[in-house]
Amino acid sequence: MNSWRLRVFLGARVLSTLGDQVLQFAVPLIIYTATGSVSLAGFAFLLEWLPRLSSLPLAGVLSDRFGGRRVYAASDSIRATACLVTVLALSRWPGHAFGLTTALMALCAFCYAQTFIALESTIPQVVPKEDLAKAQSVLQIINSGSSVFGPALGGLMLLWVSPTQLLWVSGVAFAVGACGVPLLRGLGTLASDAPRTSDAPRTSDAAGGAVGGRRSVGGRRSVGGDLRVGIRSLAGAPILRSLVGLTMVANLMVGLALATGAPLTIGRFHQHDRVFATLQITVGMFSVVTLLLLTPLLRRLSIYQVGVLSFLLSAAGAALVGVARLFPLYVLGYGLCIGMTGLFNVFIRVERLHWIAPAERGRVISLIVLLNQSTLPLAGGLVALVGGRLPVQLLFLAVAALAWPAYALLLRPLRTQAMTARPAADPAPAPVAS
Repeated sequence: MNSWRLRVFLGARVLSTLGDQVLQFAVPLIIYTATGSVSLAGFAFLLEWLPRLSSLPLAGVLSDRFGGRRVYAASDSIRATACLVTVLALSRWPGHAFGLTTALMALCAFCYAQTFIALESTIPQVVPKEDLAKAQSVLQIINSGSSVFGPALGGLMLLWVSPTQLLWVSGVAFAVGACGVPLLRGLGTLASDAPRTSDAPRTSDAAGGAVGGRRSVGGRRSVGGDLRVGIRSLAGAPILRSLVGLTMVANLMVGLALATGAPLTIGRFHQHDRVFATLQITVGMFSVVTLLLLTPLLRRLSIYQVGVLSFLLSAAGAALVGVARLFPLYVLGYGLCIGMTGLFNVFIRVERLHWIAPAERGRVISLIVLLNQSTLPLAGGLVALVGGRLPVQLLFLAVAALAWPAYALLLRPLRTQAMTARPAADPAPAPVAS
């Protein structure tokens, strides 16, 4: 983490992430301004999330096959070009704002998945193992901070520019993100960034498939074979399955909080919409502060213990939301439920890297992220299904009740296996082969 090139790259990553948040802020606004339809703005949101989730398995295959740096640079370059082309197209055909901007959002959502997985598979190659927790904390701070400051920056810039012109801002930010990738050259061991050739050695698994991805005739690798390798690797590592189960529960709590934040704040507790906006910013800042406290926490606790503490506090926050009768108690529960997940994310990201073979990192992580995030739309579906029949706060009590057996069955037993629970001096066993 002391290399100036890595620090400059992370600065470029900040701009790229801000560009993504500004884009998410601008597109629904452009559509609503052009069409006046709330339904179309909501449909655009759906079109954004579908490519983000559905393209995750492919993102892992591409990262393993072509290298994380190449995929990251190409994805940010495509996003930059798409933003600039869309601005020009909107000036030429303003009556097609919905079609143009939803196409832009779908393409950028696809590329977002590629950059996310590419970065996840590249960081362990350029950062020493002892600095991985710090690196993941920095990345989580970037994500959390951008989710706060990105929409705020977009709203501030609307004082001087139109919503359409915000696409220029996102395009330039993505271009800077792509230009930062060459700075990673020469850092760490980037051997896996080179595409694997047909002459590369392969290790066979128990089922007879190739760890590097099954190849078809002529030395070409099959995308389906690559995905099957990732699935077998994930299925064959119990600790990875436990981490996925825990994260799905954590994301279910976060999804409920995000889906019901406005209705509870404005409807249940009768607060103004500006209070809800302030709550969102405050919780985002709280998330950043908890991540900044990670370094002093690690002087007294292991990464595993930080993960346990953050998961339990998030579950306690969900329970508080479920029983809150006063708005300050709801704010405390909402803040804990969402704000503590950043530290939990650092734990799961560092822990899972110990159990995934480097050659399969992209494929396995992409499947893990797909499963992890699947409970976010599930939370919205639960609210839509039972929100009109039962008090929404009962959902929080139900999910909080689910979190405690999840802790007992999945998280607590990891104490004897988790690499992050071991003292630094303990020898680490070899990662699970797949």
